[in-house]
Amino acid sequence: MFKNKIFVTSQPNGSTLQFVKDIFTASSNKEFPQKLVDTRLKDTNGDLVGVCIPYEIDTKYYTAKVDFWLDEIDKATEKETIKAYCEKDTEISKVIDAFVFIFDKNEPSSFNTVKEWAPFLDQAEPGIRLCIGTSSNQPLDMEVDAEINDWCLSNSFDYVDMDEKTDIPMDKVRIDLALEIIQTNFWDGMVKKNASGIAEDEDLLNEIRELKLAQDRDILKLGDEDDQDIEDMPTQHEIDKMRSELFGDIDGEDGLDKAFEAIQAMREHGKNLSDEERRKMAAQVALSFAAQLGL
Repeated sequence: MFKNKIFVTSQPNGSTLQFVKDIFTASSNKEFPQKLVDTRLKDTNGDLVGVCIPYEIDTKYYTAKVDFWLDEIDKATEKETIKAYCEKDTEISKVIDAFVFIFDKNEPSSFNTVKEWAPFLDQAEPGIRLCIGTSSNQPLDMEVDAEINDWCLSNSFDYVDMDEKTDIPMDKVRIDLALEIIQTNFWDGMVKKNASGIAEDEDLLNEIRELKLAQDRDILKLGDEDDQDIEDMPTQHEIDKMRSELFGDIDGEDGLDKAFEAIQAMREHGKNLSDEERRKMAAQVALSFAAQLGL
């Protein structure tokens, strides 16, 4: 049984289907199977539950066949429906490796539904937890936006704001960021291309993801008395420089292998540094790696 399903859920506003369509569009060479979806919706009288959309992830390093599973859940039956998904004897949690929750930024309270999914996530243990804030006519209240970001960081969710913009080279936002996050997972049944280091370095990638999340959580906990700790964090310039050193040759034939070799060399160099210098270098590596992979 392959653990290769991407479960996408929201309230009934059409955003789940649109999200999948946008992923296909962002993939450039992928044609959305509209006829297949129309046939399924005809059978279910327009109900998205049970709609399964096959999708092939194709990156420089691997290909993987996955399926999008959709369900838009009405608020009136929300608790009951989610509880059914959380039943221990369900087979669904065994095949889900990406959980995508979409909420309406025009209705910020819709975000709270994601918290009801905690028992399901404990069972499924998906490699990806992704929260999508749909585009809105006006920005979220700063306090509400901060609460959403804090909760996502504390619960190992990547948060993608569909209104976010960036001027940073190589930085990705919105649907491109969501696609990149999906591509960074190690999917069951994936077929590797010419990147021999991927399998051996899977644990290292997971460690970097966890380190990035842990550092973000630590930053959130800092109070006024910890200003010095904030000052000790690497600057954006230092992160960008490290990113260039690690990934400058990423488009080359052995780009990923060279990146891991550089990290290994830094590990050896770190043995001769002070604890403070070693921590800062580790933060530079983790944050630059996370920025490159969209973690």
